[in-house]
Amino acid sequence: MKGNLIVFFFCLYFCPLIIHAEIVETDEVYTYESLTEDLLELSKLHPNLITYKSLTTTPYGREIWAVKIGHGKPTVLIHGAHHAREWMTSTLLMKMIETYADSYKKDKKVGGYESNILEEASIWFVPMVNPDGVTLQQMGLFAFPSSIHPSLVKMNKGSLNFIRWKANLNGIDLNRQYPANWENLKGVSNKPSYQFYKGTSPLEAIEVKALVDFTYEIKPEIAVSYHSSGNMLFWGFYEWGLTHTTNFAIDYFKIAEKVADMTRYKLEVPKSFQQGGGYTDWFIEEFEKTAFTVEIGSLIEDSSLPLDSFPLIWERNKAIGLFLAKRAIEKFTYDRNNIMLTNGNAKSQTHNLSDTIL
Repeated sequence: MKGNLIVFFFCLYFCPLIIHAEIVETDEVYTYESLTEDLLELSKLHPNLITYKSLTTTPYGREIWAVKIGHGKPTVLIHGAHHAREWMTSTLLMKMIETYADSYKKDKKVGGYESNILEEASIWFVPMVNPDGVTLQQMGLFAFPSSIHPSLVKMNKGSLNFIRWKANLNGIDLNRQYPANWENLKGVSNKPSYQFYKGTSPLEAIEVKALVDFTYEIKPEIAVSYHSSGNMLFWGFYEWGLTHTTNFAIDYFKIAEKVADMTRYKLEVPKSFQQGGGYTDWFIEEFEKTAFTVEIGSLIEDSSLPLDSFPLIWERNKAIGLFLAKRAIEKFTYDRNNIMLTNGNAKSQTHNLSDTIL
């Protein structure tokens, strides 16, 4: 009886001060299983803010999860882990989801940006585009049926160490699978491999096809593809942003400058030989809208980023989703207000959107 009273009084006085523990663990290898468990827990904790769906199931039974946070129609799409060894991008995006939801609940800012902007906009995250590849890179051969071990080892150039693996389980590099200039890609493997094989045709990989279909479904105002090596921010694709002097190009560049300033990543225009086949290349060409590729960490070849690099990466990137959500609202409103303008009066009313918002 005495023990029960002690517990009662402890809870009475101290339980209100106890804040729930952080869900997304950022100091350990972040697996597909961890992501799935965290997603379920976060959606239960924030049922009125977070929803999720599976875009497709991989050949080895893993879901490609899409997670929505927010209530508004203007939408941003952010995704990570096209490449297996770049799974720290999944950690980063799941941490964004947790932080934005918690801040929204407490009416707090993140990096100076209001979380209540999620009343007016939505952010869709696809944190792990390549869950089979991530699992192979982290767990090795024995996470998969023995029947495919020989082909995996062959694609890995005979090595039993899969730490350098980038591709999906068919040896296709997912970020060389998008239609933009696919036929002219250079520096690619001519057969299935742990990296650089573009496949036999665009959208051959089910992971890529699912993300493309989803992009058409939600029609985001802005898209961001997170990768992990180089501390750079890439923007533009051929004439879109690179040579045009249109309002689109001017606005695009000013937003890119702002994101580079926030993250302290070098703003880089991809060289012509690097361009094509990637998600942001396709998105810019297909939708004529703003997209970025963000390389979150130092240049490390043939490996994932070290765990101790995450705190700095988080500080650089934590507010990006909310900033872009704000930008998406303004662009959505601007486009809606101007959609009925005719060519005759558009000239007198057109101005740079970035002059208004940045």
